[in-house]
Amino acid sequence: MITRIALLWTRLQNSLWGLPIALCLAGAALAIVALRVRLRAGGDPVWWLYSGDAADASVFISNLLGAMITMATLAISITMVVLALAAQSLGPRLIPIFMSDNRTKLSLGLFLGTVVYLLLALRSVVGDADAVSNLAVTISVLLVLISVIVLLFFVHHLARSIVADTVIERVGQALDGQVRDLLTGESGKHKSLTPAARKSFQKEGEAIASPAAGYIQAIDYPAIGHAAADRNAVVLLAVRPGHHVLAGELIGWIKPRRAGNEVLSKAVQKSFILGRDRTSTQDLEYSIRQLVEIALRALSPGINDPHTATAVIDRLSTSIALIMNRADDPGIWCDDEGTVRIHHPSASFAALLDSAFSEIRHAGSSNPEIMIALAKRSAQLYRLAPQHHRKAIAGQLTRLRKTGLRTLKDPMDRQLLLTSLNVARA
Repeated sequence: MITRIALLWTRLQNSLWGLPIALCLAGAALAIVALRVRLRAGGDPVWWLYSGDAADASVFISNLLGAMITMATLAISITMVVLALAAQSLGPRLIPIFMSDNRTKLSLGLFLGTVVYLLLALRSVVGDADAVSNLAVTISVLLVLISVIVLLFFVHHLARSIVADTVIERVGQALDGQVRDLLTGESGKHKSLTPAARKSFQKEGEAIASPAAGYIQAIDYPAIGHAAADRNAVVLLAVRPGHHVLAGELIGWIKPRRAGNEVLSKAVQKSFILGRDRTSTQDLEYSIRQLVEIALRALSPGINDPHTATAVIDRLSTSIALIMNRADDPGIWCDDEGTVRIHHPSASFAALLDSAFSEIRHAGSSNPEIMIALAKRSAQLYRLAPQHHRKAIAGQLTRLRKTGLRTLKDPMDRQLLLTSLNVARA
């Protein structure tokens, strides 16, 4: 259940409508309250409080409403243009990053909420002056003034948000947050299954088939674990979040074979959350690939921006350094008594490192700036890495050396690459 709530919360954060709808409802509630209040000054009129009649208030609010509708339309149009530019230059998979920006949603929500408030206020301004809520009209002016100020910051923020360095940092921070959430830093006392034990489990266990096709967006491991504990069974999963499965495809096994495993099998199937696209909820590789996509587009012939790709490499190295200093996911889930109930695949450090650097290496193999940047960052990671992670980084260094010597034509470029690689061995 917690996994489903987390996925739902992620979807809500990545949507553009959640906060604006809430602010529209707040605008409606404010209008209902303000229209019931009529402030009266005991002596001289209060300068900031509206004191006109119903006819003047109707015309005034009508003009404010027209201006706010124009402002809201302008803000939405600017947002759509920015999203289109971001999809074209940085990649469509980064659109959720822009849509999750609370400042953008707060600005749009304020504009739309003000429109809702003015609509309700205009509808209620009828009759003589005694029927006019001077507080409601005054709040109308205040909301419009605030909206004008927010519009300036909104335009400035959108202009900054599409800058490549800003996007790279935002995606990198989101990746770091996923690393801290998914890699707890505790390896535990249990070890993952050996290849021989896994093969034996598959031979002796009862197969589980996927109920539908799609990307595995998340798996509710606690639900599977508790169901397995209730039946004193162990589940071995063959897939993990981020994988694509077909209907009827093998996704795991239950051991031991016994009558009644159908109930546990259905519990496992219900714990798989499938969808039409990947999410970062439990999928570190997807978060890494969002950064990689920026670099690949920057290196495409139509853009040819190696500086942006270099910035991506620098940010990826920061996240990889965070990953390598945390314990790998052992791929097990234990019940309250410490008994292993689930064995599941997980992305190793070597796989995450390969996802971060290999595609960029292939795309930028003939660009000395990219190859040297990869060499420098890989060498830095090698020097800082724990001993058990150095083999994976050494493999990256070896592939960089082979690729660079084959693709770089300038002897000076090859020498700079070798110098950067040799720093790792110093």
